Amino acid sequence: MKKYIYSLCLLGVIVYSCKTQQTTSPTTGTNTAIVNLTKEEILKKGEDLYNLRCGRCHGLPTPSEFTVADWKPIMERMAPKAKLTVEETNWVLAYVNANAKK
Repeated sequence: MKKYIYSLCLLGVIVYSCKTQQTTSPTTGTNTAIVNLTKEEILKKGEDLYNLRCGRCHGLPTPSEFTVADWKPIMERMAPKAKLTVEETNWVLAYVNANAKK
């Protein structure tokens, strides 16, 4: 009987841990104040995120190593790995594009 109860508890824990996590919408909460950022603030946030999130897994290339056209597919591939939101991805993309090879 104890094995049966423990098995049910374990199954419950597994099912609970696999459920879809509900996240808050990026259009709600404190993010509404971010809409009015200046270009400099966006570039600074992008640079900070680039160094923090992208640099935690590998060495960072300088943005000028790639062109704007090169950065788009790089960001599409790497943003999910860095767990960047759409807004954060846009900030990093703005930063790397502003400093990209001409």
